[in-house]
Order: sequence, then C-alpha cells, then structure tokens
Amino acid sequence: MMTVANLPGFFSGGPQMFSDGQLVEIHHASLEVLRRTGVRVRESEALELLGDAGCFVSDGDLVKFPAAVVEDALKHAPSRIVLCSRTGDPSVCLEGRRTFFGTGSDLPHTLDLETGERRLSRLSDVRDTARLADSLQNLDFVMSMALPSELTPATSDRHSFLAMITNTSKPVVFTAWDEAGLADIIAMSETVAGGAAELALKPFLLAYLEPTSPLQHSEEVLRKLLMMADRRLPFVYAPGGVDGATGPVTSAGSLALANAEILSGLTIAQLRQPGTPVVYGSGNGPLDMRTTVAVYGSPEFLIHCKAMAELGQRLYHLPTWGFSGCSDSKAPDVQAGSESSLWILWTALSGANLVHDIGYLESGMTCSYEMIIIGNEIIGFVRHLLGGVELTSETLAVDVIDEVGPGGDHLSTDHTLHHFRECWYPTIFDRFSHQSWTEKGQPSTIETARQAAREAIANHTPEPILEATLETMRGIVAAADERAGIS
Repeated sequence: MMTVANLPGFFSGGPQMFSDGQLVEIHHASLEVLRRTGVRVRESEALELLGDAGCFVSDGDLVKFPAAVVEDALKHAPSRIVLCSRTGDPSVCLEGRRTFFGTGSDLPHTLDLETGERRLSRLSDVRDTARLADSLQNLDFVMSMALPSELTPATSDRHSFLAMITNTSKPVVFTAWDEAGLADIIAMSETVAGGAAELALKPFLLAYLEPTSPLQHSEEVLRKLLMMADRRLPFVYAPGGVDGATGPVTSAGSLALANAEILSGLTIAQLRQPGTPVVYGSGNGPLDMRTTVAVYGSPEFLIHCKAMAELGQRLYHLPTWGFSGCSDSKAPDVQAGSESSLWILWTALSGANLVHDIGYLESGMTCSYEMIIIGNEIIGFVRHLLGGVELTSETLAVDVIDEVGPGGDHLSTDHTLHHFRECWYPTIFDRFSHQSWTEKGQPSTIETARQAAREAIANHTPEPILEATLETMRGIVAAADERAGIS
C-alpha cells in the first residue's frame, strides 16, 4: 500500500519560518498597500471588472482595493490544480506540500554541449532540453530553457512551444509574447487535447505570466490573463521584483509588495471567471550593490521563496510557485553545484509545489545541459532523503537481526537481496574506489553529466504525436509567421 509519505512529489517538510499571526501581518500589510497606494491596471476590461466589484479607480488606471474585494476573490481560487501529461494522464498534482521540479525558460545564452563555450541560444536547444527533461526521472515538467536567437521574436514563442510539445509528454509551462501568441499556443494545445473542453478538463500546459514591479499590470499581460481565465486554464502570476531596485530592500517589504501584486492579479482573474486556477508565488531576490547584478544564489532569495510557500499554502490555501537548482556561477562548477543543491533541498523543505529553473546559470542568463543532469541527480537524493521511512515488521527486520546474530553476515541474507535496491543509487555521482576511478580515466562529474546529456538527447524517444495533429500545429505556426511577414 502507498502511504502518504510515498506519494509522488511528497516531502515531509521542514520548520516554519512564520507563525500564523505573522502570515496574517504580511497579508494585512499587502492589503494596506492595495488600499492606500493601489496598482496601475492598464487594460480597459480589467478596469471595468474592478470598478464594478467596488474598487476605486482614479487617475485613469490607478486602482485601490477594498480588503473585502480581495478576500472574496481568494475564496474562489482553487486550492488544487492537476496538470496532465500530453496524453491526458494526471501527472502533476499541485496541492499541499507536494513538490515537483522542472526546467526554466527563455535564456539568451547556452553552454554548448560539445564545446562548453557560451553562445547564443537556438531553437535546437529548446528541442534538446525538452527531450533531455523528458528522459529524466526526477524532472516533472518542462519549460523552454532557451530563447531562440535565430528566430524573429514576433513568432518565436509558437516555434518554442511546438518544439517542446513534440519532444516531451510531460506538462509544459510556457511563455507567450502577446495575446495573439497565446491564442495560437492554446489552439495548438486544443488540437492535441481534442478540443477546448478536453484541454480545460485535462490541462497539460500552464502559462507563466508576471506583473511589472512595482505595482503595475500591463495591458499585454492582462489580455493574456483574461484569455486564460476565459478558458479556465491554469497560470502562474509571479512578480520578479529586485529587492533594492524595483522593490524594498528589506525581505519583509519585498514580501508585502510582491504579495500585493499577486493578490491584485488573482482578484482580476477571479472577477473574470470565478474558480480560475492560479498558482501563487514570486521570485524576488536582491540587487548586489557591488556588481548591480540581480542574483539568484542568495539567502534572501531563498527566504523569499519559502515565505511565499508559507503564505500560499498556510494562509491562502493555494498551489505555490518556486525556484530551484539555479546559480549565479558562469559554469557548471563547485559554486553551481553548491547553490543548486542548497536551492533544491531548501525548496523541498519549503513544500513549494511547482518549482522551476533547474539548469539555470549566470543569474538567469545561461542554460547548462550539465546542470540539468546534475540537478536531476540532486533531486533524486533529496527526494530519498526527505521521503520518510516505512515502518513494518519486514523493514524493522527483527527476525533477520535475530537470525544473523552478533558478528554475523547480513550480506548473504534473502532480506538484503530483496531490499538493497530500495537504497538510493547515483547515476552520475562517483562512488568508485580510487583505483577503479583511475582505470576509467579519472572522469569529472561535469564530464559524466555532459556525456549523459548527449546520450539522452540522441537516444531518448518521446511519446509520439499523430502526424495529422502535428500538421495542424505546424499550420498554426506557419500562419503566424505569414501574418508577421516571415518567409
């Protein structure tokens, strides 16, 4: 029988950062920001929804929120979101403290898998990272990783989505540049799912949307938010503020601001369509005042994400968004491994649900195939570490201990034969003796990861898509190119 501790994505959890009263204090600070300061809402339909609900609109597009409007919207947002595989099977259940890991999106640079050199990203990187993630046991969803430099930006989002969906059957978290791009991506997805109703019932995609910090909702993002709400499709609405630049430098102030931005977006979505599935969370980290780089591998960023998980889960009862497996290092090195490991363990302890950015380097600027492989290995380690211990008469092994006795041999028992595979075994981390390692040519972990990535991309075969469905999706992309004047 599968116990709760053995459910996919389940971790036993870590210590709480805030008391219940402190979470309410952050909530009230955000409500005060929305009441006193307000947000800019630069889209007419959203403004109308908010005005009709009792919000105060002034100065054209400045909206101030009564607390009751926000708290009523929170009552309608679902506490559970199920993402399916491309074939319609339940795959990622966002609820409670179940954590699922995936790659990130839209990096302008990639470390070439053959040369190791940093270069501009290509569409082939979107394809290859999707195929790689599809092959890895501990990655649960896919994002594009790369921003194709050779494509015209006007339609590159459609090309990236097509490359992802044909190279993985895992759920896809995607970005769309504008309302037209989103409409095309939804049309492709409906073709795969078998219609709009089937896609809403068994969504295999989730849109990544974000407001503009501080306290702005652009027309472009709101048009996408409204489209997703109209179709009852899930999205994350995650600010990406920079503490000390676009938000307060203090961790508490950063939380209050980000929470206000999320809550105002969530309110618009629930006013448009009650029950719209929204994933809660943000990714605020500090500006390093010495380098002017917005860093990922900082304790403040990790603190922010755990606080977001606690707010979303314990106070709002919403599925939560998170970060993990990322680094400020420029190469897959000791710093990258250390920061990625800290992120993965910390995120697992936080219980955030949908956790992205495995394989990110250079503060969110560069994709590393090797770090995707290494991240997958670390996640496996952490999942085993936090997966709990099964207590039964068989696992307690009292009879076996008695049979072997003092000074005996457990290696040759049937009990060891039946259970040794339950231990965690690495696929790329080295456990050989020094002699064996030397005989193998003294490979480094990076070299082993690089070779593993090459083999997976070359040999893994994703779940195929019917040719007729592929042709329809290609036609949607071709029509978008034609409208944009791309030959």
